[in-house]
Amino acid sequence: MEFIDYYKVLNISENATLEEIKKAFRELAKEFHPDKNKSSDASLKFREVFEAYEILKDKITKDIFDERRKNFYNKKSAEFDNEKNTKSETYEYVKKEANKRAEYFSKMTFDDFLQSSIFMLKKVTSKFALILMFLFGLFMIFFGFFALVNTNNNQGFGFLIMLFCFAFGGALIYIAQNDLKK
Repeated sequence: MEFIDYYKVLNISENATLEEIKKAFRELAKEFHPDKNKSSDASLKFREVFEAYEILKDKITKDIFDERRKNFYNKKSAEFDNEKNTKSETYEYVKKEANKRAEYFSKMTFDDFLQSSIFMLKKVTSKFALILMFLFGLFMIFFGFFALVNTNNNQGFGFLIMLFCFAFGGALIYIAQNDLKK
């Protein structure tokens, strides 16, 4: 069994975040898509990049890969080949499916590939929606104040409503603010 270090394929560190994995995949997929890159090894390289992405994007297969990678680098190659891994069926299945999908995407035109769901990995939330989310978060905070002031008979209930509104509104503002920065 030949060992392929998917971190090296994507040129990322082993501590890369999912966003870094996606970004590396998008850049390399653009570079090596056979419709765009006419070198003789482009198709093979594209499939390798695709396989690396499919394995590393999923927590389960990434954990299995990390374990195999550690074993490979800590043991002799022959010992790695003979190693029995109870999780290998899942890993091998994902790897096999990744190869099938890579083959499919490698036969697309480059423009079709760019429009495909696999390549459209960026958030599709519009700035308008994020601004609305931010404004709704502010509204929730003001509503929390309003609820506290206008619950004359039951201050405890008003306080709970205010806390809920603050938490919900604050979360919306935080999410919108972070997404708007990207």
